[in-house]
Amino acid sequence: MFTNLLGHLSVPSAQINLSEYLKLTKLENEPTVADTYGSFGVVVNLVVSNLFVLAGIVIFFLVIGAGFSYLKDSDKGKEDAKNLATGAVIGFLVMFSAYWIVQIIKLVTQMESIPIGGPLGG
Repeated sequence: MFTNLLGHLSVPSAQINLSEYLKLTKLENEPTVADTYGSFGVVVNLVVSNLFVLAGIVIFFLVIGAGFSYLKDSDKGKEDAKNLATGAVIGFLVMFSAYWIVQIIKLVTQMESIPIGGPLGG
């Protein structure tokens, strides 16, 4: 039903490289995102590496919170601590596995950054 409707529409095939137009500041003569970072893949790698640091900090505070929760004298506090610590360990294992999977893929493909193309840049 929708294929017949959309089949009659003609969409232009021009691509817009948004990284050429996005500015880092509101000043007129400042560099664009493409001038500063080179490609969208560099930005993705920067964001992902910073997310790993942020996730590590969150896991650290989860473990500290589990320790304080365990110090409560109630059974509910000990159960909450167990659940919090289990979640922190599972989160750490997921993060650790994701990091090493990416490192293995980088080693096998011999790529330093993710080559992302398309309408956003690259």
